[in-house]
Amino acid sequence: MFFQQSFTVLSKAVVPLIAPAALPELGAPAAYVGVFVSITAVVQMLVNMGCGNFIRRFGGLRVSQAGLILVLMGMICGATGILWMFVFTAVLVALGTGAGTPASSHVLSRYSPPHLTPLVFSAKQTSVPVGQAVSGVLMPIFVVMFGWQGSLLAIGAMCAVFALVLQPLRAELDRDRIPTQRLSLGDMKTTLLVVMRERGLRRLSIVMFAFVGLQTAYTTFVVLFLTEKLDFTLAEASGGMFATAMTAAIPTRIIWGYVAGTRVGASVVLAFLAIGMAVGTALTGFYAKDWANWQLVAVSILVTSTALGWQGVLLAEIARHAPPGQIGSATGGVLSFSSLGQVVLPLVFSGILAVTHSYSIGFYVTAVPALLVGIMLFMGGVDGAGAAGKQPSA
Repeated sequence: MFFQQSFTVLSKAVVPLIAPAALPELGAPAAYVGVFVSITAVVQMLVNMGCGNFIRRFGGLRVSQAGLILVLMGMICGATGILWMFVFTAVLVALGTGAGTPASSHVLSRYSPPHLTPLVFSAKQTSVPVGQAVSGVLMPIFVVMFGWQGSLLAIGAMCAVFALVLQPLRAELDRDRIPTQRLSLGDMKTTLLVVMRERGLRRLSIVMFAFVGLQTAYTTFVVLFLTEKLDFTLAEASGGMFATAMTAAIPTRIIWGYVAGTRVGASVVLAFLAIGMAVGTALTGFYAKDWANWQLVAVSILVTSTALGWQGVLLAEIARHAPPGQIGSATGGVLSFSSLGQVVLPLVFSGILAVTHSYSIGFYVTAVPALLVGIMLFMGGVDGAGAAGKQPSA
C-alpha cells in the first residue's frame, strides 16, 4: 500500500513539475496549471464519493491496480503534446488516483491493531512526501533524457508495471471482497450521509478541505514561483529545493503518528500542524532573490513537514469515527472534501496570479483556511466536544 500510494502521488505531481518545460511549447500561461489541478480534483471528488462499493466488490488491491492502468492512459494523452488533450490527462489521472487512499485504508484497517492505527497509517502515508521527492528528483532528469512528453510516458509505464507486480498479492489482500456488492449512482449519496451523520467526520471534512487545498496549491505553484520569479533552473527548483523539502517531510509523518497515538492525541497534533503550515505558506510569499538558500530551504521544510505530515493522523481519525464496516466509504466521503479543497484553492491561486501576476498574494490567501482550522481544533478538537487533546474512550 505504501508503494501503491507512492506511484499515485508521483503521477499527480508530474504535470506541475514539468510545467516550466512544457508550457512554452504548449503556448499556455502558468495559471493553466491551476486549472489542470482543479479539473483533476473535481473528478477525484466524484471518485472519492463513489468508490466505496467498488472497493467492497472488487477489493482494495484490484481497485488500486485498475487505477494505475488509468494513469498510463492519462499520461499517453498528455504525451501527444496537444494542449486540450490535457483535459483527458486530468480526468484519467484523477480516476486512477482518486480511490488510492480509501483502498489502502480499507486494506490496512484489517491488519492494524487499533492502538497502532495512527502510527501504521502515518507510516503508509509517508508515501506522499516520498512520491513528491522522487518526482522532484526524476522529472528534471527525465526531461533532459526524454523531453517532457517522454517523461509522461515513462511515469505511465512505471505505474503500469507496478500494477502487474501487485497481482500475486491479490488473493490475500482482497479476500474480504463481496462479489455480489451492488453498484449504483446512489453510492455517492450514501457516502456523504455517512460523513454528515457523524460530528467527528464532519469536522474532519473541514480539516481535509483546508489542508489538502493548501498542500495542492503549494506543490502546484512553488516550482513555478522559484523558476519564474527567483531565476532558479528547473533542476535547482525541482530536483534541489523541492525534493530536499519533500525528503525532510518523510520522517515527520511517522513522528506525528507516534505522538498522536501515544502522547497528546490527534486533535492537538492536527491543530499544531494547521498553524505550522499556515505560517510556512505565508512565509513562502515573502521569498526574494536576496534570501540565502538555507532560508528558502528552512521555510520549505516547515511547509512540507506540516502540510504533508498530517495524513496518517487524520486517516486514523476517520477510521476511528467511521461506522463499522464503512471505513472505505467514510474515508472516501471525507476525501471528497479534500478534492473540493483541491478545486477551490488552486483556482483561487490561479485567479490571483492571472489578475495580479503575484505568487506572493496567492500564498498568503492559501494560508488563511488552515489558520482558521487550527483555531477550530484548539478550541474544540476533532470531536467538537471539549479541549483539543481530549479523546473519547475506546
